[in-house]
Amino acid sequence: MFEIATAKGYGMRISIVGGGFAGLAAAQVAEEVTSDVQLYDKGAYSGDRRGAWGEMVWDYSKLPLDRHVPGYVREANTGIFVGSNGKTTVTVPDGVILNRGELEKHWAGTLERTEIVENADVDEAEFRRLSSESDLLIDATGQFPISRRFTSLSYDVACPTLSGRIEADFSHLYPEPRALAYENYFLWIVPQSPEEATVGLGCREDKPPAELYEDMRQLLAEIDIEPPERESLYGGTDVSNGLRSLSHCSYELNDCTVHIAGDAIGLANSLTGFGMIHAAQSGRAAVRSFLQGESYKRRLLCQNFWTKAVTGVASPIHHTIGLDGIAQLAKSDIEYQEAFEPQQPADILGAVRTFI
Repeated sequence: MFEIATAKGYGMRISIVGGGFAGLAAAQVAEEVTSDVQLYDKGAYSGDRRGAWGEMVWDYSKLPLDRHVPGYVREANTGIFVGSNGKTTVTVPDGVILNRGELEKHWAGTLERTEIVENADVDEAEFRRLSSESDLLIDATGQFPISRRFTSLSYDVACPTLSGRIEADFSHLYPEPRALAYENYFLWIVPQSPEEATVGLGCREDKPPAELYEDMRQLLAEIDIEPPERESLYGGTDVSNGLRSLSHCSYELNDCTVHIAGDAIGLANSLTGFGMIHAAQSGRAAVRSFLQGESYKRRLLCQNFWTKAVTGVASPIHHTIGLDGIAQLAKSDIEYQEAFEPQQPADILGAVRTFI
């Protein structure tokens, strides 16, 4: 429990739209101080909960969850990034492979004082209504959120993606998660077991899903992976913003304070897509800053300054010599600190053949 003026939380209504990592983390903090918490999710916390996401986090200790709960699959302290010059092993502090859907279902089940509204279709009119009835409204609706109708929020990077968890023979890739960056594409494979993995492909161009799917089929065939059926994949968008975008993370609507959290504000690292830890941290900060009378913008700036600032400085170096070149200069494996964005302009097939 964190120290706050409990009188401020008493009788307060906190509404949260979006039930992913940011929304669940916000609800977890909110119900510590008030019993009037509502969480609206477009899906359900039952059945086969899946989406367009990767399923690896670095530094699991930063999540407000116990270890080895449902959805915690295994540890993964190393990953492999691939460029035209070969493979680079990256060490990740306290990396964990997740079954994100199962983890979110478990997390929602731990909320004891939150009213969860599943299969909720919150449109602009409903969002306005919630603001008129709430003291704090959290917009955790993911990429291109409802708040775009009320603010000047935009993204520096917006990459369409296709991803899904598929069953195939991943024994030649297991156990390390792998990411391949080249030209306008990035491919990731996160093995949950030798027989199952989360697979995704993103593109820095605005490609339609059908075209992106054909690219995925070609790339997976190059590494002897049976391509999944199109119907088993989920379309999404990886978004990222610089520090200046945080000025849009808070605003007033109908005398209600609105805080934008998670992917909605573009907190993920630009091309690696690592955003789940940032999402959870921002959800907690969205509630805590309000209850403690502090600036939410300042909190997000402090939490994300190192990531965003170093990424901005390091990106030109990566464009020039790549992650492989930096590893050779260091003469050792790289420790990933949420700042590096591997990118190598290279021939697609030549790069993919080094993936295994």
